[in-house]
Amino acid sequence: MNSLQFTLNRHVFQQHSISKEIDQFMLQNHVPDSNRFKIITCTLEAIANVFTHANPPLNHMIVILHCDKDKVTVDLLDNSKASDFETEVQCPPAHSLSGRGLWILNNWMDTVRTQKTVAGTHLQLTLAV
Repeated sequence: MNSLQFTLNRHVFQQHSISKEIDQFMLQNHVPDSNRFKIITCTLEAIANVFTHANPPLNHMIVILHCDKDKVTVDLLDNSKASDFETEVQCPPAHSLSGRGLWILNNWMDTVRTQKTVAGTHLQLTLAV
């Protein structure tokens, strides 16, 4: 298993192309194009959602990507309170102000899981490759 780890803050996330780094890592691990697109999109959406909605507001988070021959796992670790979010059954309407990101995560990834930790919250996304 190969891993890539970032410690992100809002400035780094806004100022640098994290997607290029993630894409390069997955290319080196032979992840197919369609799966790379889903993983990058879902990872960036999850990071943006955590920075936007975390309580209390975050200064930083740890993002770890793991690639093995069967799946890619994305772990987001932060010091916020774990929040329970429901799986969207239908895609929210275009004019809706929220919900599309969660719908994308839950429909593009094989698993989306949140867990409380002693330090805060662990969000895990997985996708078979």
